[in-house]
Amino acid sequence: MEHSLHVTHIKIKRSQLYLTIQLPRPDMKIQAELFYQNSSQNFRHQLRCVSKNPQNLIFQIDVSVLEPGENDWNLRLYSDDCPDSWMPVIGSRLRMQLILGSYSVKKDTCLFFPMGSTGHRFILRSRPLRSYDSPLFHFKELAAFGLGKLMNPLFKKRHIWLIYEKYCISAQDNGFYFFQYCMKHLPAEEKKNIFFILDKSSPQWKATRKYRSNVIPFLSFCHLLYLMTARLYIASDSRLHAFAWKPMPNLISREINKHDIYFLQHGVLALKRVENLFGASGTSSMTYFTASSEMEKAIIEQDFGYRPEQIPVTGLSRWDVLKDRSDLSHPSILVMPTWRSWLEDQSDETFRQSSYYREYAALLNDPKLREFLHQTHTELIFYIHPKLREYISAFHADDPLIRLIPFGSVPLNQLIMKCSMLITDYSSVSWDVYYLGKPILFYQFDLDKYNETNGSYIDMEKDLFGERCLTREELLPKIHEYYENGFKEKTAYAEMRKKYLAYHDHNNRRRTYEFIKDQGY
Repeated sequence: MEHSLHVTHIKIKRSQLYLTIQLPRPDMKIQAELFYQNSSQNFRHQLRCVSKNPQNLIFQIDVSVLEPGENDWNLRLYSDDCPDSWMPVIGSRLRMQLILGSYSVKKDTCLFFPMGSTGHRFILRSRPLRSYDSPLFHFKELAAFGLGKLMNPLFKKRHIWLIYEKYCISAQDNGFYFFQYCMKHLPAEEKKNIFFILDKSSPQWKATRKYRSNVIPFLSFCHLLYLMTARLYIASDSRLHAFAWKPMPNLISREINKHDIYFLQHGVLALKRVENLFGASGTSSMTYFTASSEMEKAIIEQDFGYRPEQIPVTGLSRWDVLKDRSDLSHPSILVMPTWRSWLEDQSDETFRQSSYYREYAALLNDPKLREFLHQTHTELIFYIHPKLREYISAFHADDPLIRLIPFGSVPLNQLIMKCSMLITDYSSVSWDVYYLGKPILFYQFDLDKYNETNGSYIDMEKDLFGERCLTREELLPKIHEYYENGFKEKTAYAEMRKKYLAYHDHNNRRRTYEFIKDQGY
């Protein structure tokens, strides 16, 4: 059984953190360890008790011995004399001190700081130092929070909509295309209060300049102020992507969790279970949750716990601009694998040892594949998932017909429209290709581990809308077969579209807009 013990005080001195733990009984003998673990790593550090009295214990955390990286270190409190364990909880007073004060330790280019996670459980977070870790940005946060609280009644009358995508670095997903629809079709009086958040370093920043004041720079004072005062967030990813990624304890993040949000979705729910994140009781619950079919609506209602009136069947906004631009005289195969959660925050060495890296590296350098590409004058494009950015140097292909494209450098929908066929594993990008009626090969060499770690809402053996291959030996002949038939989708998969897609009329954004307005926003 797990009980709660309160962390009542945190002190930092150079590379040392000192945690004061309140004891409910004077005779308790508590030990502590800090640990970080995932499917391939298990780091543990026993903590030294530096002070003991009937009311409190003080444990020392030496940050200099901790492994750097983007990790959340958990604190385990236990006793050899008792089978029970204790959850270290940060009280409201200390949580406010963490927000207003400076509680962090720098180790080379890494930052360590204490914070509360789910249920206010103590964790020590580590991640690379970022620009928003400066005192100047902290002052800007406090100023935006104060002004936002003061001016909130006035701003609420404006009915501000704040739209964003993954990390606020992208303008090529459902968020941007919904924003684009609003800019093109709404009257000036209405669209003047609709804003898109984008980092100035985004490859799409220059292209969005035509919208001028309706595109707000990421982490600007205006961005922080509108996070406080917007009537509605509209997003293709979780609430956390509206702000600095993994920030230190702050007042803005608390406000983000209180706002209404319309979830445009990043893709169709089928191939990856995400109810722990996006469910009604998840870590990033939504107010409204768009769906693309009655089948998907049933998943959102039954598995995610939302009410039917929260789940409009609209279709994805980005589908409105999709057109088939493939050219049989210049065929192109798009390869776009999704990320693996069990490789999160791994070292480069661990990543290179994974089956994920080995399989895709082998595919890119397969002699038979290269021979096929040259014989048929077919181009293969390997699109790098955003979470692969730090590992991009691990992939290479010395062949003019194989292109490696990092996330964001080329609009993904352009690649989808131009491709003749898609090879993926579990990526929701498959739905965009399916919407255009193009063939899809699902290369699922690690299906057992994926089902164990992530799972899906459909039966991968019976319900996929493309052929499934478990090995390269199965995959390569299928590529040949689709080339020979002119990259035509098979009839059986085309028939499944009636079940999976409610609309094919390029009016998804209009339906989305009308639903939002009907809710009074």
